[in-house]
Amino acid sequence: MDIKHLQHKAMQIREEVIDYAYNLGKCHIGGALSTIEILTALYYDVMKIDPLNPKLEDRDRFILSKGHGTLGLYTILADLGFFSKDHLCTYKKMGSILQGHPHTLKTPGIEMSAGSLGQGISFGVGKALALKLKGLNSRVYVLVGDGELEEGQNWEAIASASHFKLDNLCVIVDNNGLQLDETVVNELSFSNLGDKFASFGWNVKTIDGHDIKEIVESLKERRDNQKPIAIIANTVKGKGVSFMENEISWHCNKMTDEQYRIAKTELKKFRELV
Repeated sequence: MDIKHLQHKAMQIREEVIDYAYNLGKCHIGGALSTIEILTALYYDVMKIDPLNPKLEDRDRFILSKGHGTLGLYTILADLGFFSKDHLCTYKKMGSILQGHPHTLKTPGIEMSAGSLGQGISFGVGKALALKLKGLNSRVYVLVGDGELEEGQNWEAIASASHFKLDNLCVIVDNNGLQLDETVVNELSFSNLGDKFASFGWNVKTIDGHDIKEIVESLKERRDNQKPIAIIANTVKGKGVSFMENEISWHCNKMTDEQYRIAKTELKKFRELV
């Protein structure tokens, strides 16, 4: 898919996320909106996947470590045909295949059950190593929140990935600067995240996490040096909706009728400019 079509697809997904969030009530919306362009680039252009055969052996693997960001991921999986869009209306309800955090046994297309933060990179290292041992050329992509990196096991995994020369592993940091109830820098400051990954022996690229062209180019870039890749994607929590952008309160919240109207109006204007 070319860049223009990817941009329009990202706008479609963002608008659908707003629709579903409004109908669902209180949900994790801010962190879902910050990942839309990243997910769009991965699922519609970069990754090898098959919605009709989700367990294809040589598929690429995507791991959503920031498990509360499922609304954007589920919207894309439904759009691609992993499951019916009708299921999105049952999000987080008892018996639904779409729970608030991803569940491998319930949802087609999910590679890791998440919920407890900070585990995705460790899981990704195991997946990437296993793929190499099997002789498969598949790649593993892990989307992690910047706040998650406060968890110590991430850095053990980051060191391990370099040690095992996992050049089939790509970690994308949703670097939006906010977490549950505080800014990341006030909780635990990472003065230069890219330098930290580089010091562990990773290739590092810092990008605009809402620039589709830049995202695609970074994800497709290959370096023949047996190093894992870290992409620091600078993003905006609540991207695309003025009253949500960079607002901690929209980590998990509910739109009023008026807020929904404003959000839809703003996104429509934004789409016309793309």
